[in-house]
Amino acid sequence: MSMNINQDYSQFYRGTTNIPAYGSGTNKKDTIVRYEFNTTDEHGNKVMDKMSREETIQAMKDIRSQYGDAVIVEFSGDGMAALVDSKKGAVDANMTLEQRDAMDARNAAFQKEITQVDKSLNNLPTYSGIYDADKAVAAAVENCGKEEQGFVYDIIRQNFLIGNSGSMTEEERQANISLGMKKAEYAAENFIPEDSRKSFLEAMESIAKLASAGKADNNGNMDYGIAKNRYLGHGSGLVRTTSAIDMMRTMDKDAYSEYQKVKKNDDSGLSSLKYLTNWYTDAVNKNPSMVDKYEKQSKEYVEKNVKDRKLDTTFADIKTENKEAFLNSLKAFQNSNPNFFTSIINRELTSKFWIV
Repeated sequence: MSMNINQDYSQFYRGTTNIPAYGSGTNKKDTIVRYEFNTTDEHGNKVMDKMSREETIQAMKDIRSQYGDAVIVEFSGDGMAALVDSKKGAVDANMTLEQRDAMDARNAAFQKEITQVDKSLNNLPTYSGIYDADKAVAAAVENCGKEEQGFVYDIIRQNFLIGNSGSMTEEERQANISLGMKKAEYAAENFIPEDSRKSFLEAMESIAKLASAGKADNNGNMDYGIAKNRYLGHGSGLVRTTSAIDMMRTMDKDAYSEYQKVKKNDDSGLSSLKYLTNWYTDAVNKNPSMVDKYEKQSKEYVEKNVKDRKLDTTFADIKTENKEAFLNSLKAFQNSNPNFFTSIINRELTSKFWIV
C-alpha cells in the first residue's frame, strides 16, 4: 500500500505508555505513543510499500497533530526507510543550482523533523525483559542527569538489543555488543554512583549476554527469546507487570494471528482491546497457571542460553577512564582496522556525548 495525506494510521498504532512526568509548561512530557510502519507483517507477508521522504514527513505531521504537547510520538519500522535512506551528496549532476538549493532546504527541514523526535526520546528507559537487570540499571541511573541516562539507555538500544540486524554481519553485531560493554564500563567509572557500580555492570553484562544470544530471522528482525515485560514506576521503584499481548503471541499463536487481523481493521482500537481482554480472561480461567508458565519459559531460556554465554572481546582494549581516552583508543582501533565496522564507529565518534 502507498501512503496519502488522508491515510488512517490506526493500523500502525502500537500502544500508549505513561511515563514519569518531566519538564514543565509546554515542555512537559508524560506519555509515549508508538507507531510502527513495517513493510511486512510478523509472517513476512508484505503489507505496505516503503514511504518516500515526503510521505514520511506527512505521516509524522498527521499523527503528531492528533496529540497534545505532553505526548511524545515514537516512530519506527522499515516502512519509514526515508528516515535513514537519504544520504548527503546523492545529487543529479544535471540539477541546477536553484534545484540543489531547494533540495538542501527540504533535507534540512526533514532532518529537523527527525531531530525533534530523537531528542525527545533520547533519555527514556529501554528495558531487556530481565527484571533484576532492568531494575539494577534503572536504580543506578535514577539520580544521574538526562544526558547520562540517555547514554546508558542508548547502549541498550543501539549496541545491545537492536531491533533489526539486516545492515550488519553477525560478527559486526557481536562486536557492537562488545563496544556497548566498554561504554558501560565508561559509565561505571565516570558517573554511576560508587555504591551502584558493581550491580550496574553485572546488569549490563546480563543484558549484553541476552543480546549476544539473540537470533535474526530472514529479514534481520531480532528475537531475544524472552518475554517482553512491562514495568510500572521508575528507578529503584520499578515494578514488573505481564504483557498480555506478548503472552498471547508466545502461548496461543492462533489467537495472536486472529488478534492481528482484528487490530488491522479496528479504527478505534476498541475491538482489538475487547478481543485481548476476552482472550486473557478465558485463557486464565481455563489455565490458571498460564502466567507462571509464560514467565517460567523466560527464566529457563536465560538459564540455558544466556547466563554462561561468553561475550565478544573485539573492543577489549578501549580505554574508559575519561572521554578523551575513550575517543583516542577508539580512533586507534579504527586506524588499525580501517575497513571494519566503519559506520558504527563513525556514529560513535560523532556522538554529541563525547564532545570534550
